[in-house]
Amino acid sequence: MKKIIALTTAVMLTTFMTAQNRYDALRYSQNFYEGSAKSIAMGNAMTSIGGDLGIISINPASAGVYRYSEFMLTTTLAHTLSETSYLSNESDEGFNRLGISSIGYVNALKYRNKMSSLKGLNFSISMNKLNNYNSRNSARGTTANSSWLSSVAYNTNGINSAELDITSLGDTYPFYQSGASWRSVLAWNANLLDRLPDSNSEYMAATENINGNSIIIGGPLDQRFLRETTGGLSEYDITISGNLNDKLFFGFSLGVQSLKYKDWQSYGESAVNTSLFDSKFKEFEHIYRQTTTGTGINAKAGIIFTPGNGLRLGLSLSTPTYMTLRDEWRESIYALYNDNYDVSINSPLGSYEYTIVSPAKANIGVSYIFGSRGALSFDYEGVNYAGIRMNDTESGFNSFDNENESIKNDFKNTSNIRMGAEFRPTNSLSLRAGYSYYQNPEKNYGYDTQFISCGAGIRVGNGFFADLGIQKRVSNSEEFTLYNDIALSGQPAITAPVGKSTYSAWKVLATIGFRF
Repeated sequence: MKKIIALTTAVMLTTFMTAQNRYDALRYSQNFYEGSAKSIAMGNAMTSIGGDLGIISINPASAGVYRYSEFMLTTTLAHTLSETSYLSNESDEGFNRLGISSIGYVNALKYRNKMSSLKGLNFSISMNKLNNYNSRNSARGTTANSSWLSSVAYNTNGINSAELDITSLGDTYPFYQSGASWRSVLAWNANLLDRLPDSNSEYMAATENINGNSIIIGGPLDQRFLRETTGGLSEYDITISGNLNDKLFFGFSLGVQSLKYKDWQSYGESAVNTSLFDSKFKEFEHIYRQTTTGTGINAKAGIIFTPGNGLRLGLSLSTPTYMTLRDEWRESIYALYNDNYDVSINSPLGSYEYTIVSPAKANIGVSYIFGSRGALSFDYEGVNYAGIRMNDTESGFNSFDNENESIKNDFKNTSNIRMGAEFRPTNSLSLRAGYSYYQNPEKNYGYDTQFISCGAGIRVGNGFFADLGIQKRVSNSEEFTLYNDIALSGQPAITAPVGKSTYSAWKVLATIGFRF
């Protein structure tokens, strides 16, 4: 089943309610691992193989396989593509970003003590990218049937207009004390809303006319929307790992997660023919900016067992991640009328702090090593997204009780699968391929996420190595609206246009490393 999502941020809520919701918590809890060029080329199916710092965030026992010290750095070029159909108009948005997906160092502290079963003891520090939020999408079209401003007017109904005025009440009072959404306050003070006759708390939009007893859209409107999100979720791990009798490799790590998410949105409407609008409306643009930053902490433990004959088994467990987040946001609106009157208004800077407890994770891996010629691997990951919890840190009660109940009802335990293969035609060249499948964490909506990947690696002597990995995200489609439907008393419901967006992405990872 498809969910029709609202692409514009949910700031229709009043300032007495938090805009943070379960979908924000889900975004910051999901991991689509990047790692190293080698690990991503093999679908990150390396829970039981190890020997790669890009896998530390999945199984810390990976560092226990090392018999040497190593430094590794992986850079990423990510390209996202959004194809949108809206009001019979097609638009494409591509977005490129450079970044670092993995960096790490492992120090082999002890190796080959003949008097002990402990054959190796390693210390490592690493950073791995767990998710990236880079995307850009747009929508544009013309309609005479509905307006974003109509939705704003409808959601402002019931609030006395005297509570909205910045001139008489000051620059901040209407935003924090009126009970109206910030976009309502901005629209009122930009003359984009007007009171209905004989009412102080019922509104119509500047894009609407009164026709007898009905409120109608004045004429055709060019609608345009652009959204760009950036940022990512990274994890820094300090790991102690070791080797028992070359049979059992173990690892324990303390992970610190760092989150940064930026969301920039612009929505605007322009009159095709300004003479059709009684308000003299010509155009407006609303801009929303949000920055979310956060820090989280977790712990992980893992093992890799080699019973013999090339078979390897891996297991890792990760505690929930306890993350403290801070949202900051600001809105602005610009309006222009056909008598050349224009106005621009900015909101205050809003902020809110809260916490998220993301779910524990379990990974099981099995692989077979074909001597020096290659390997096949399979991973299973279980994540219980119904266990996500949100908590309020700014009041004496938890304002997220309803969201937490919705999380339990709407989210589920997922089964994620990763598969990888490596073939070595020569001792210095490796060819790799992989596939990963991340099950949809929502019970009734959303979609599964799939990646296919490939890559190659070279080794020069016993010291230098370089790898290349390419990953393709299989495209997914979802329907959306840019504003809410409205239902005025005694009038037919006004429905927002429904668009369709298809999202896909490519990543190219390049790793260089030195062993010593």
